[in-house]
Amino acid sequence: MSNEQYEEMLSGRGRPTAPSEAAPRTDGVSFASAAPGRDTVKFTSKDRRGKAVPTRVGNSVLGWKHFSGPHNITNPDVIKKIIGGTSNPTTSREQPHRLVYDGALVATGGLLDPPRKIANIPIIVQYHWQTADRRYAFSDRNAKIGVITAYCRNVPRNRCPDKVNQA
Repeated sequence: MSNEQYEEMLSGRGRPTAPSEAAPRTDGVSFASAAPGRDTVKFTSKDRRGKAVPTRVGNSVLGWKHFSGPHNITNPDVIKKIIGGTSNPTTSREQPHRLVYDGALVATGGLLDPPRKIANIPIIVQYHWQTADRRYAFSDRNAKIGVITAYCRNVPRNRCPDKVNQA
């Protein structure tokens, strides 16, 4: 069927035909890109004191993209469990806004199997509106950078075993 035949068929049914050079209407509406930006919050965790810690999409330097691939932590529940299970993250005088949530994931066995540790996982958080090196910052000083990285300690290349993501 040709375009002319198609238009004739439609116009015969009382439907208006489309203009030959129809352009999509935007009416001043701007469209966001399909991919979320570096600063987009992927999820938020709360520690035992009620402190909300965002994990942002990030990039190759910080956030979810930084640690999920290279360190094989692909389940958000891993981050949420460790942050949620920690009441006193470690800080230092030199970097008071840097929090380290240090936790271990434990696999609970059956009735006869004792629980066993899968991995020790430190989570480094910048709980401030800018990073310590001032490379990344928010104009909103109430915003938090959030999770910088997470990895498995004492394993080759700090890459977590696949069992971590099943916890």
